[in-house]
Amino acid sequence: MDSKGYTLIELICIFALISILLLITVPNIDIDLFYLDKIAKEMTYDIRMVKSEDMLEPIKSFNIVLSDNGYSIKYSNGMPKYYKTVNLKDGYQIAFDNNSIMFNANGTPKHAQTITILHTSTGNKREITIVPYTGRILLLE
Repeated sequence: MDSKGYTLIELICIFALISILLLITVPNIDIDLFYLDKIAKEMTYDIRMVKSEDMLEPIKSFNIVLSDNGYSIKYSNGMPKYYKTVNLKDGYQIAFDNNSIMFNANGTPKHAQTITILHTSTGNKREITIVPYTGRILLLE
């Protein structure tokens, strides 16, 4: 019998071979870069939240306390209370000029600075800049 088609085994082998080739050629998704972007956006959001809370309720005195491996948001209304604490995964580090971020009632920062979030093994970084006089918060990649 003269058949011009392929057998099921031949089709399965070709499909398996193509699948293996595609898995090899597809680039790896860098999860560390996604985490770096996520933590930088979250920190930018938290700084903006602290700024708006200080403008809305200056009596509570919200601020962010930075450390090498994370940050905490706290507010003082008599006794200091922690609102939120964020710890970075291993291999990430925060570099800063002043370990406290505070805003005045008009939205200007008490200390303008640039905060750098660094992935130590790859050298990738994200910078968050708090502009003096205006209080504008910029995320730079």
